Amino acid sequence: MRIISLILVWGVLFLNLAISKDYEYKQYIDDNNIKPLIGSLEENTVDIIEFSSFSCSHCAEFHNQTLQELKESSVYKNINFYLIDFPLNQAAFYATIVSNCNEGIRPSYVDSVYGNYDVWTKASSGEEIIELLNSYGLQHGLGDEELQSCLKDEGSHNRLLSLQVDAQNIFGVESTPTFLINGEKVQGNRPASEFIKIIKKKLNN
Repeated sequence: MRIISLILVWGVLFLNLAISKDYEYKQYIDDNNIKPLIGSLEENTVDIIEFSSFSCSHCAEFHNQTLQELKESSVYKNINFYLIDFPLNQAAFYATIVSNCNEGIRPSYVDSVYGNYDVWTKASSGEEIIELLNSYGLQHGLGDEELQSCLKDEGSHNRLLSLQVDAQNIFGVESTPTFLINGEKVQGNRPASEFIKIIKKKLNN
């Protein structure tokens, strides 16, 4: 009887894991009130979550090249694209804080930081890096007082770090960029054609 009970318990656990794979990423988005960087108006959509570090060169390549190619593809209109900050060093965490200061400027700030990747990552000092990362926010309308308030908000900083810890614990994220495409884990930047193939498959399921 005990063996049968164990089999039943493990069966239920595996069933729950299979069911929860899709549920967990959606619950993660809902629980943390994460808004898409790019939102679709179509009925048939695919959710793409990118776990990304501003200091990651492969992440910059994805945003500056691969994502631009996706925007020119037929599947782009069906994409809900979420960006979860997964900072790998202090500079990336600083950019993460500024990026999350104001939801209205976040998309343009992300574009500026990645678009200027070769500028700020090659700055001669930490002070210059901070100055550049601040300037990208200020030029998109982030107020100086608002910026200073964000930099002092330890509660917000802890929340951003908790998103990273949860990404590691729930989804096994260990490197950037890592993607969840309707819950399917894809590691590393890939050619746009590979992303399009996966997206089309999800749309047709």
